[in-house]
Amino acid sequence: MARWMIVIGLCLMGAATMAQTITIGTFNIHKPEATPAPDRMKNIARFCKGIDLLALQEVDETGSEVETIAGLMGSEYRWCVSDVTLHERFGFIWRPPVVQIGEPGFCDALDLGRKPYSARFRAGNFDFEIVTVHLFWQGSKKTYPHTRGVEIKKLDDWLCDRKDPELDLILTGDFNEPQVYYGMNYPPPHSSHAFFYDFLARHGLLSVSLEQRIPTSLMNANIYDHIIFNTAGYFTSEFAGSSSIAVRQWEKEFDISKDGVLDYREFETAKGAASDHRIVTAVFRIDQPDDDE
Repeated sequence: MARWMIVIGLCLMGAATMAQTITIGTFNIHKPEATPAPDRMKNIARFCKGIDLLALQEVDETGSEVETIAGLMGSEYRWCVSDVTLHERFGFIWRPPVVQIGEPGFCDALDLGRKPYSARFRAGNFDFEIVTVHLFWQGSKKTYPHTRGVEIKKLDDWLCDRKDPELDLILTGDFNEPQVYYGMNYPPPHSSHAFFYDFLARHGLLSVSLEQRIPTSLMNANIYDHIIFNTAGYFTSEFAGSSSIAVRQWEKEFDISKDGVLDYREFETAKGAASDHRIVTAVFRIDQPDDDE
């Protein structure tokens, strides 16, 4: 009997330990140019399984995708969706122990071409704000003067002027940075890529995607999707560490040849089945002392 009590105790301890963290994820669900697969929403829900809080970009203009995905992920999930901003919406999907605080809305203080969507949440002792963005790929007559470099500069200025440093901030979304540089291969001065790296360095920010060095694009070696925060100082110390990061390579089930590379047909099939972006996730502790007290 004592042995069974020990086993039960260990199981309960394991469950309690699991309950002390949440997984946050993000990706651009991408509006397919071609006709999407009929089970696309089911696939997205399946690939996002286990995520406690999900930030989505490039939701269709109806906004119905967010509600559908949340319903398919499980009855415990709640959701909210933004108004339309330049032909798309943003959305959040979450489940207990994550609860929403107040009303979500566009972050008017951050003047980007696609209005950033912001919401506040709490899980255990961890209260935080998520601002999700979709930066422009490049400037054009349609988006001028909102080029990628300008928008990164706007992010930088906004962060410098932030009025509520006590509230932990997490930036998520598609930053549309087309290349990643390591070691001596630093981006050329005055390029938007240099602005992005300078932005991260100036504010002591960690991007979990860059930490993993795994592309979030199915098509090439680009890292577009990010979860960004400061692990010390005035953002969040609740991050569970680099071992908790994942870039979910869900598209491997569409690699028919099993050679680790999607050919054109495999890529088109995967994109229609879910997206041309991978899902980025990171784990955060919710049992740390409340920093508001």
